[in-house]
This record gives sequence, structure tokens and C-alpha cells, in this order.
Amino acid sequence: MSPKISIIIPVYNVSGYLEGCLDSILAQTFQDYDVYVVDDGSTDETPAICDRYAAQSDKITVIHKKNEGVSVARNAAIEKAKGEYLLFFDGDDHVEPECLEELYQEAVSKEADSVIFGYYLEENGEITETHLPGMEKDVYEGEEIMTDLMPRFIGVSLEDVRHWIRGDRKNPFQKENNGLWHSMVRGDLVRDNNVRFVPGLRVGEDTCFNVEYMSYAKRCVIVRKCYYYLVVRNTSTISVYRKNPMAVPDTKMEIIRARRNLTESIKKRLGLDIEKYWYGTVVMSCFELAVLLGRRDPRYRFKERYRAYRRYTDYEETGKAIETMQVKFEGIKAIPFFLLKRGHFLMIFLAASVAGLLSFSFKR
Repeated sequence: MSPKISIIIPVYNVSGYLEGCLDSILAQTFQDYDVYVVDDGSTDETPAICDRYAAQSDKITVIHKKNEGVSVARNAAIEKAKGEYLLFFDGDDHVEPECLEELYQEAVSKEADSVIFGYYLEENGEITETHLPGMEKDVYEGEEIMTDLMPRFIGVSLEDVRHWIRGDRKNPFQKENNGLWHSMVRGDLVRDNNVRFVPGLRVGEDTCFNVEYMSYAKRCVIVRKCYYYLVVRNTSTISVYRKNPMAVPDTKMEIIRARRNLTESIKKRLGLDIEKYWYGTVVMSCFELAVLLGRRDPRYRFKERYRAYRRYTDYEETGKAIETMQVKFEGIKAIPFFLLKRGHFLMIFLAASVAGLLSFSFKR
């Protein structure tokens, strides 16, 4: 008989955290679940910890495989998981003991295809931030899932950019964290529609999966309670990504390609063009990268950093987003966008490098 919930956990070199993660799952008040731990070619003690826990509990199945990235690891588990609902956790995080019980009750009582809930940010054993879902409604149904809910996850829109320039809306760049670990999804909806992670995509894979899944969902429920503890560590995938700035432009272009493919698929199937919901992110990355790569770095010369920056600004999709953007002079914040619109990339890069004039950021 299939379990009510299957939990999928891709792990790579998380030996210092994995026991805490698995202990929090085994301590759940709800027991009708199973766990798939995918060891993605770990080189530390992670494989041994996986096997030890699997030997202690028949709820845990371990999949050992060569290192191919988190997307392939999760896909491997999806092929085996039979749960009515699926949860995707990370091996360095942990959850409240009532997590599964309360989420399943919420899903069943409200006939939800997706349950989105809150999370804590934990650093050095202390809670540093509390993140509750910021949506206005408790239930999203039908078309409003793609028009009202999905845009909060896919990125920044060009309209958000215009609001930021004008200053007429509070926090227009503030979006929901697109991590899968704070949502529970219906297993059959994933399996029947072949919703999978993009192989090879190591950053931004959650966004594509979330958006594709939402395009099939009929009802999404918001729970304003935190169950998940997101543990901050400097060896996580996103931290390593930020420590290698020269690779960031290529990584961003990979994410754009994945979003473009997803956009075309949804447009063909639903007749809905979601490009407008994420094109602002492409534009804002022109400034984010100027700040990142413009910063002095003894490992790379100025020309190398600028050449990496131009790989992104010269990318066809980036050019299309810049061309699509409409800019009016509505204050000093519009100036960088006028420079971008006119192709003054060197001026933008120098401004970020010398004076840090573009050192603003947006919270996703």
C-alpha cells in the first residue's frame, strides 16, 4: 500500500547535518510516510550515515549514485516514490515534529494540490529570521494560480522594475523563496504529467519545477505556520556558486534557457505567456552582475571580469529583455536603466566597480 507522504532528500557531503535532518523526520507525529535519500556521489561520511539510518528504519530507502547534481538526484527519487503527496527536503535542514501530520490534514481537508508553508532561517543553532508566506489569500484556485500565485515565485517582472523606479509600491522586488522545501505537492500530479527537474541545472531548478507544477494544479493552499528550519552554511550549493563569480554569468544564462523552455511549453499548453513575470529578473541581473564582477578580485584582472560580464549582457535573451523594457525618466533611479537601454555597459560596469553606485539589491 502506498504511503500518504513520500519525502525526497538529495544529499551531497552533508555528514555534519544529515543525522539531525533524519532524526527530525523519524520523530514525526505522523507515521504513514517513507523517505528516499539520494546520495549524489558524496565523498565524506554521508553514504555511511545514509546506510546506517536505512538499516535502522524500514521507512528509509537509500539510492547511491554518481555525482550528477541535485536535479538528477531528485528525479531518481521521483521515479520510485509512490506517496500520495511529495515533500522535498534538503539534507542539512530539519523540521518540526508535527510537520507531516498537520500538512497532510490541511491537504486532505481542503483537497489541495499544493500546500505552501513557512520556514525559519537558522544559523549556528539560532533562528535568525522567520518567513511566513506573504500571499494575500489562503486558497488559490484555477486561473489565479498562474496569474496571482505563480508570479510570486518565478522572479521579478518588468512591471516590478517600473514600480521600483517610481517608488510607488512597497518592496516590489520582494518575492517568495522558490525553494521546494516549504511546499508539499500531490504525487499523482507530478507523476501523471511527468513534472521533473531540469538535468544539469544546479541553481534555479526549484523555480522551474515549482512553476511547471503550478501550471497543472487546481488548488493551492497557504498555511501561515513555520515547519521547516533552513540551515545556513557556507558550503551549500548557492554559497559555492556565489564564491565563484566568473561562473555566475553562465549559470544565469542556463537558468534563463530553462525558464524560456518552460515558458514556451506553458504557452503552447495553456495559451498563457509567462515571460512578463520573469523578464525583470533578466534586466536586474545586468546590475547585479556589474556589482559582483566589478568588485576588485585579486584572482582576476579587470578585463577578465568585464569580459565575463559582457557574456551575459550580449546574450540574446538578455538583449530581448532590455529591448522589451520601457523606461521613463521618473527620478534618479531611472538613470541606470537608461544607460542599459542605450547599451552603455562599460559605464555601468565602471560605476559599479569604482563608486558602487549600483549597489542596490532585490530580495527574491
